[in-house]
Amino acid sequence: MRRTGRVVAHVFRRYARATRLKVLLVTLVVLSGVALAFVSGLSASPRSSAVTTGGTLKVEMPWGTMPDNFNPLTSQGSQAGGTLSCLYEQLFYFNPATSKLTYVLGTSYKWTNKNLTLVVNTRPNVKWSDGKPFSAADVAFTFNYVKANPSIDVNGIWSGTTMSSVTATGPNQVTFKFSKPDTPALVIFAAQFIVPQHIWSSITDPATATNTNPVGTGPFTMASYSATTIVYKKNPDYWMAGRPYIDQVLMTAVKSNDTALLDLINNNIQYTYDAITNPAKTYVPKGPANLKYWWPVVNANFLVFNTTKAPYNDVAFRKAVAFALNTPLIANRAYFGAIPASTGAAETGAIPGQIPSWINEQPLKSLEWTYNVKKAKSALAAAGYKLKGGKLTMPNGKAVPKQSILIGGPGWTDYITIASMISQELKAIGISSSVIQAPWATYSGNLPAGKYDMAVTWAWGAAGGPSPYFIYNYNFAKAQITGKTNMSRYTSKAIEKALATYAQSSDPKVQKAAVQAMAKDVMTNVPVIPITARTNFFDYNSKDFTGWPSAKNPYNAGEAPDSPGGKLVLINVHSLGLK
Repeated sequence: MRRTGRVVAHVFRRYARATRLKVLLVTLVVLSGVALAFVSGLSASPRSSAVTTGGTLKVEMPWGTMPDNFNPLTSQGSQAGGTLSCLYEQLFYFNPATSKLTYVLGTSYKWTNKNLTLVVNTRPNVKWSDGKPFSAADVAFTFNYVKANPSIDVNGIWSGTTMSSVTATGPNQVTFKFSKPDTPALVIFAAQFIVPQHIWSSITDPATATNTNPVGTGPFTMASYSATTIVYKKNPDYWMAGRPYIDQVLMTAVKSNDTALLDLINNNIQYTYDAITNPAKTYVPKGPANLKYWWPVVNANFLVFNTTKAPYNDVAFRKAVAFALNTPLIANRAYFGAIPASTGAAETGAIPGQIPSWINEQPLKSLEWTYNVKKAKSALAAAGYKLKGGKLTMPNGKAVPKQSILIGGPGWTDYITIASMISQELKAIGISSSVIQAPWATYSGNLPAGKYDMAVTWAWGAAGGPSPYFIYNYNFAKAQITGKTNMSRYTSKAIEKALATYAQSSDPKVQKAAVQAMAKDVMTNVPVIPITARTNFFDYNSKDFTGWPSAKNPYNAGEAPDSPGGKLVLINVHSLGLK
């Protein structure tokens, strides 16, 4: 499972980056400057007058080596660790686990002109790390620079939205104009890293520029580089007064998760990102006072049906399978109790932390499913299926042939467990199946091409979205079917209508109603079955530092240290002052 965390999470981050900010955090977005649970500035963790400043935070990741490349405009993972957390910043950070917004270089936004215009106010009195002033002109330059260089449009700013122009309409104001309403696009814009015009305007090929003398607005500057360790020192002119608390960050690359985990246990480092196998027994007992992990839910693992072929084109069959699966047992076997099953309103596909803000659970209660083989058999019988000698036959009298459950690999032990248990449990309703573990290239190719019966996968393109909109858009929109992210190949008039309503509105009431309609459709028609939660894997040692995010203080979503969410950790943690 540790291997799974490394392979799947890393590959997903790389895949998502291209669709990702399309994917990314969307939806909160939609609230035209209304109160979403904003966090002013980056003061996500309350400051105490007794905070001890200074110290070196040591971070370690299984990257092997890091390139001498600090270009924030290329796909995540192509640059040195820390580029996107220590050096460069975005307009906003949307927390996918809580639907909360943190203002970064942007201080407010407002949709106007019937949602054809988005006005973003930028932070005054910010300096680039070379001492030059930051302004809205840098923001407008960055967006137009991406337009002029499509190879760096990794977030789909221009290719994936209806944006027509970006202009600095004041020293601290940027105006985005659209050809038609597209309010979810705000999240894509929010996640674009901003670069200084006075430096990048002379770079003619930003896709290959390595930017070895980086100049950003972030909380740290690059002090020294080696392929295995980068030293980032506190930016004395950082715009957030008093932050970061620590003096420097050591960002180190090692060859494996095992090495990073061992260093964490021995307090040689304080922060890593690792899907630890059975952490409650293999990790925490080795230092229960200090060894901590926080794995917030940011996605789900689904059993996806190919709804274009029988018997998966029959909603009665799909719902019967839902009743036949003991998802709590599957989650416990796959993740040793560290990651929960998807039950209750999570069966809508929504992230649990977003459900209270976006979905009214009560009207959906009657549509929920829980493990009940008897009910599964009854549903099949009512739809004309019959069990003959322990084998299921379809209403036309033909036997249901042996099915396959596609998973990726190699080494995805959690998915192996999930798929094997699904295969075993389907026998109770007369379905014979086998697990097909395919190489990544085959897995990632066959899913969008519809070359499978059933598959275990995640909500592609939706990770990071602060509302269920992106899950439904990327996984059930008609436009996402052919070769894209709608793996089940399911859509409906109700979902298409709700997606359009949501995207055209900046009224939170209208958007919530649209999300509710999509949630109802998913639970009614069961194109996928959420099996377990899917989390980030935030692991830390609290012996010498405090101020870490947690379930009680979820100021980020447990992201890796080379991400914008990781940046929030780096500016909030502080030394305990122990000798």
